[in-house]
Order: sequence, then structure tokens, then C-alpha cells
Amino acid sequence: MSNRSRKQKRPTRADEYAVTRADQLRESVSPRRHDIIDQISATGPMSVRELAHMLGVAPSSLYYHVERLCEVGLLKEVGTRQEATKPERVYDTPARRVTLLDALQQPRNADVMTDIVGALCKQARKDFAGSFDAGHRETAGARRNTRFFRLVGRPDAAARAAINQHLDAITEIMVASAGNDAPRVSMMWVMAPLPGADDS
Repeated sequence: MSNRSRKQKRPTRADEYAVTRADQLRESVSPRRHDIIDQISATGPMSVRELAHMLGVAPSSLYYHVERLCEVGLLKEVGTRQEATKPERVYDTPARRVTLLDALQQPRNADVMTDIVGALCKQARKDFAGSFDAGHRETAGARRNTRFFRLVGRPDAAARAAINQHLDAITEIMVASAGNDAPRVSMMWVMAPLPGADDS
């Protein structure tokens, strides 16, 4: 890994990028590709070698995924950095936050969005399993970083508005933490209406 400072300032760029194109959505179904986007978004511009070190995988396992993400505009090459004996390309996301919210609002995307959520759940399972080996795992107290839950409730419109306000605030906290020296954590949530006899 290079000696670059983790507090290196990112190039100025847009705050948010909405993923809406069909080719971009298809590439987002891969847990590995989604993880690459999330890691670079949280950490800042990286070479494949740096990313591989962070993920604990061989760089050769990432080059194809990075290439595919670049082809559809979900990553972009932003320069080079000297690594060991040769320069390495450095990649970044198109914006500080890459979102799927606009795509979620389109009924035609139902199948691919379901596949993306499945991929995220698969990655969340992997992240949770890996947490047992993390040296910074905390399961109790205000600083805990390992939790899970599934709840079924009947929130009315006001309660849903409050839930979404809290989720938006959590999102802002996580996005604002990008580039910090604190240990990385992942977070995922899924909220979905349940079909059934009591549908109104």
C-alpha cells in the first residue's frame, strides 16, 4: 500500500450522482462491484492495489470489475500514483454519494432493484461474518459498531415520515465520515411494505 495520507483532500466534485441508466443498474447487481463503489466513496480515490489491500483480496481479482464500472461511468480514472516500482491508475466515484433512489421510483426497474437488494444483503452477510475477526468490534454501549435487527410494524404516515427522517440523518452521518481515520463499518437497511390480507 502506498504512503498516501488517508486525509488526502478529494478533488472537487458533485455531491450526488443518481444511478438511473439500465447498464449502470445491471453492473450494480454484483456485490463486489457495489462494494468497490462503497469503499471508494467512503475512503476517497484509490488504486486497484490500495483497494485490494483494503478488501484483503488479490489486485488481479478486481481489475475486471473496476474496468466494467469505468465503462458505465460509476468509476472514473482521476490520475496516477507511484506504487512500488510503477505508476498505478487512481479511481474515484463520480460524486461523493452514489444513489439508487431515482431508479427505485421507476416500476420498470423492479426486477433489477430486487437483484441489487439481494446483492447488498449478500454483502451485508459477508460484512457481518467478517466482523467477528475485526479487532475493533464492539457489541455493547454507545460506541458499539455491530448490531442487527428485523422488525415488522404498522407505522402510519407520520411514523414513516419520522423513520425516513432518521434514516436520512444516519445517511448524512455515514457520508460525512468519509475520509476519517476511524475504522470502517458498513451499514445497510431495507424497508418494504409487506403484501397480505390486510393490505389497504
